[in-house]
Amino acid sequence: MAAEKANFGLKTKIIGLLSFVLLMLLIVDIAWTYESQKRATEAMLLEESRVLVTEMDAVWDFISINQATINYTLEGAYEYKGLHCAIAGKSVAAFFSQNSDYTIRFTNITPRNIHNTPDAYESEALAQFAEHPGDPDRETYYGFAEYQGESVFRYVSAMKVTEHCIECHGAPQGELDPTGYEKEGWQTGDLAGAVSVIVPTQMYYENMAGAVVSNVLFFLAIMLCMATIIYVVLTRLITRPLEELRHSLADLSDGSPSGPSALPDKVAPVYASREIDELFAQFDAMASSLSSLYGNLESEVDERTMQLSAANEELERQRRHVEEVNDKLKRENQYKSDFLAIVSHELRTPLTSILAFTDLMADSVPRADELVRKQLEEIDKNGRILLEMVDNVLETARIQAGSERLNLELVDLSDVVGMVEASSLSLAAKKRIALATRVAGDVPLILSDWEKVRRILVNLVSNAIKFTPEEGSVSVDVRFDEEARLVLIEVADDGIGIEAADQEGIFERYQQAGQSPNRRYRGTGLGLAVVKELTELHGGTVSVVSARKHGSTFTVRIPYVPVDTEEYDEEDPAGR
Repeated sequence: MAAEKANFGLKTKIIGLLSFVLLMLLIVDIAWTYESQKRATEAMLLEESRVLVTEMDAVWDFISINQATINYTLEGAYEYKGLHCAIAGKSVAAFFSQNSDYTIRFTNITPRNIHNTPDAYESEALAQFAEHPGDPDRETYYGFAEYQGESVFRYVSAMKVTEHCIECHGAPQGELDPTGYEKEGWQTGDLAGAVSVIVPTQMYYENMAGAVVSNVLFFLAIMLCMATIIYVVLTRLITRPLEELRHSLADLSDGSPSGPSALPDKVAPVYASREIDELFAQFDAMASSLSSLYGNLESEVDERTMQLSAANEELERQRRHVEEVNDKLKRENQYKSDFLAIVSHELRTPLTSILAFTDLMADSVPRADELVRKQLEEIDKNGRILLEMVDNVLETARIQAGSERLNLELVDLSDVVGMVEASSLSLAAKKRIALATRVAGDVPLILSDWEKVRRILVNLVSNAIKFTPEEGSVSVDVRFDEEARLVLIEVADDGIGIEAADQEGIFERYQQAGQSPNRRYRGTGLGLAVVKELTELHGGTVSVVSARKHGSTFTVRIPYVPVDTEEYDEEDPAGR
């Protein structure tokens, strides 16, 4: 037995929904607070790094500007003292790094001092600076990264060559500068290197986490107060009055009050809210109505019971009548099917004899007697048309009687197509119609009823020849659609075609395209109906594509089901 669905009370559902909403709000608040604190921390670290870089640049520029003063003695003689801008800047940076948690480095792509070789992060920054020269938005490179196993904030700022740098780093390239190093041949504005600032983030992360926790606790306190207020209001204005109403309904359903005085005294307005009070008032009115109606209920039930009994008797009588009519219709339909089958069978035997004797007479008539030959051809043509009609009527009778069954066997469509082609050549030749057939090499053996597949092809080919004018063409094309697992049989002609309005009904029994009392093409209208019913008996479909005066193409689709050919070969040694 299936488990019953849990049915929670209104208060439980509302509290659950409220808790879910508060939880979602808490998650959103945590995410928003974290991102806000992260952005604020990054902005603060960025600003501190910019200040440090500005101070280092100030030291660097001060030493550069005062080189002339530094390198002269008190007597006014020039004496290089080695206190150039690089030494001063890097020394100040080293002292600062030793006495703080910050690290300040000066680096270059081709440093003179191996200690100034850029690491991976600084190399990325220098590559950006070199790739975008003169772009002020690309002269800094910063972000959170790993440095010596710790999480840090890194800031790299580009250093450009100034006129004070030319003395040691300008032209000519390769000449020794005052410090004894070869000049690089730089020009004013070239990328000289970068200032790299490394700021530890542990303290900032701790402060950020503390801020997030404080904000979450504050939010939880507010949400708790709101939840308490909502719970109290919900209980006072909704759930408690509804509980009172539920008890009153239970008391009312347990008894059979005869009037309003029998209602429970506690069903009275509780002044919870206007809607609840109106609900209580409507309950009182309903209870009063039930009390007034209860006295007439039994007599009403008796009257309706009698009416229902009479209706049931009439329904039973109608049911028996319908069964009798259905039985009669079945017998009449069976009589009709049996009659058609008997008549068709009795007609087929003499027709076959007529056609056989016609062929014999045609062979014995001298070729010079053209009139007799034409008469015999006309007898043969009409006899075959009549034989086809009889076969279709017989097939239809079997289908209507429900006696048609598939005799499944492995069928080679090449054999079927060859037999149909051989039997149809004479009819096509009389109208000088070119009949062509093609069976693709990849068409497999199919599990079907050989005779019924032949009937499908015979009807389609004879139909195509009938509606194709002289010197026209009819083609039969069989191929295999491996992807759709379908065997496709297409019969195409360049005959009169079918109007679009007639195409939908041509597969119905006793229907022909363009029916009229004086129609040119004779037939029972059963050929295509038999094709459709035999195709559907195989689990397939049939369709037509046609246009007036442009011919028609009928396509039969039979599902392909792989079978064990050896098993069927053992059961049917004939190979069919």
